Amino acid sequence: PELRRKMGEAAVNIVRESKYVGAGTVEFLVDQNLNFYFLEVNTRLQVEHPVTEMVTGIDIVREQFRIAEGKKLSFTQDDIKQNGHAIECRIYAEDPEQGFMPSTGTIKQYREPSGPGVRVDAGVVAGSEIPIYYDPIIAKLIVWGADRNESIERTIRALKEYRIAGLKTTIGFACAVMRSQNFRMGDYTTDFIEKEFPDKRFSCHIDDIKRKAAISAAVFEYLGRQKVVVDSSVGRAGNDSGRKGWLQYYRSRGVNRLGGSR
Repeated sequence: PELRRKMGEAAVNIVRESKYVGAGTVEFLVDQNLNFYFLEVNTRLQVEHPVTEMVTGIDIVREQFRIAEGKKLSFTQDDIKQNGHAIECRIYAEDPEQGFMPSTGTIKQYREPSGPGVRVDAGVVAGSEIPIYYDPIIAKLIVWGADRNESIERTIRALKEYRIAGLKTTIGFACAVMRSQNFRMGDYTTDFIEKEFPDKRFSCHIDDIKRKAAISAAVFEYLGRQKVVVDSSVGRAGNDSGRKGWLQYYRSRGVNRLGGSR
């Protein structure tokens, strides 16, 4: 709380001295001793502004419009109360295992997660194209929880529910980060990715689903090739010898599976 208060005061002083009016973001870097250093000012809303909205309940976009109309803010600093913890994951059309190279193309399947505390800001649907001309962001996943641990667990669940096909995404990377013990403890720096994932392998439960689907398809095809036709007369009217043949065959198979024989 003390660090947050000092950073907040520094941010307010910066924009006050520059006579800036409007929604904006003041960024700082914090070292291991909790000393903070000014980085930059963005005279606009940040991509991460939903995190603030989720923990304060304030519609920052609405307030930005109020300022543009010459109106005052609808609240004071003392009115702002923080509640819970929120995390945002940028869902990009990038390949994390290839140095986060853009993965442009057409989205063939798109399904967003939902549930308690889950918010998705997106502007795509199945069939949308991710071109080479712009930032390859697909959506923003923002998840709120009563505390950091709950927020992380809800984020993992939401990431598992995502279904995007047609191009590579950062969903698996985000899930791997959420599962990192160092991330959970807040023990990370600007070289977190290099230290935590030196092999550049990022996996999540969604990858297991794809693997299981492939295995199931292979097993299904194998079993299809193992079908045995006992009697070609099966299905002929008035002739149940084929049916009896099938029954005898599968009864024998069932007994053998139990370790016996006939």
